[in-house]
Amino acid sequence: MQGAPCRFPVLIGLLLCFNACASTPKYLKEDCPNYTEIETLRVNPAGAPTRHLRLKAIFKVCPPTEGLAEIKRKRIEMKHHLIVLLSAKTTAELEDPLRVEKLQKEILQIANQKVMKKGEVIDVFIADIELE
Repeated sequence: MQGAPCRFPVLIGLLLCFNACASTPKYLKEDCPNYTEIETLRVNPAGAPTRHLRLKAIFKVCPPTEGLAEIKRKRIEMKHHLIVLLSAKTTAELEDPLRVEKLQKEILQIANQKVMKKGEVIDVFIADIELE
């Protein structure tokens, strides 16, 4: 029974160490870079062959090195998913006053569910949007 009191503090110490180590990221989200290399997209909205939507999206990716490398490798895949999303939008959806916020959420979801596997897009910025 003398060994039991000694094992208890060691067990608590190990649990605290594992808990602290597991929850500490290796980077700060503020340090994650913005990926700007997908050019401005121009698509026809659904049901409007004579109208055009122009959109420039910027992606904040983490972790800084791995996330940026992944989105650079998957640039064409990301562009494809953006074109599919945007060309499915109707002019009514694109004239909605909350269109930018809705597009941000949808683009973020597509980026993380369909494109990014190791990294993560933590924010999407709409730098330019125009319905012509």
